Amino acid sequence: MPAKVTIKATTRTAPRKAAHHPLYDLRRVYELQGRIEILEGALAGSPFCDVSALASLAEQEFSAGRLHNAAEILRACEHLTFAALAPYAAGCPTRVSAELRAAITSEFNHITRSAELHWSEANAHFETPLIGPIALIYAKSLAEAKRALLRGAYRPALELARAAEALAKTTPEPVETADTEAETHTAAHRLAS
Repeated sequence: MPAKVTIKATTRTAPRKAAHHPLYDLRRVYELQGRIEILEGALAGSPFCDVSALASLAEQEFSAGRLHNAAEILRACEHLTFAALAPYAAGCPTRVSAELRAAITSEFNHITRSAELHWSEANAHFETPLIGPIALIYAKSLAEAKRALLRGAYRPALELARAAEALAKTTPEPVETADTEAETHTAAHRLAS
């Protein structure tokens, strides 16, 4: 007869989100790139342009050795693709119980507060508000998330809020001129054509 195995619960003393190994973000970038490659083919219009512009920026961040930024930007891309592909497009909001609606609203408020806090902390280091594709897509995602929540499109609302939160967690680089922003956004539109 096999010996009895006893599993003991361990007490966790360190916080769950402790400092991670440098290869953590490298692995995240790899995994997220794969997911986005799969999902991006189903996108069209504005979501395609936004994801393409952000994916290009993530590539630049990766090349510059800023792996955390690259991973967070790609995480935003993933959430944007899920929001765009969510089944609310037919105009039929999902029916949910009052209890679930309260839980969704609570989570949505938590995510948006976190995004706004991270964004304001990032902007505190600059004399003028940040501009560029990340700033534009952050603001657009947050605004669309709030509209989706009001419409009862809960899945896209949460995905858009998570995209904004991911973008807010990047360490921004100041944009030299407004021309740089226009060039990046125009390049993304050319890709969508």
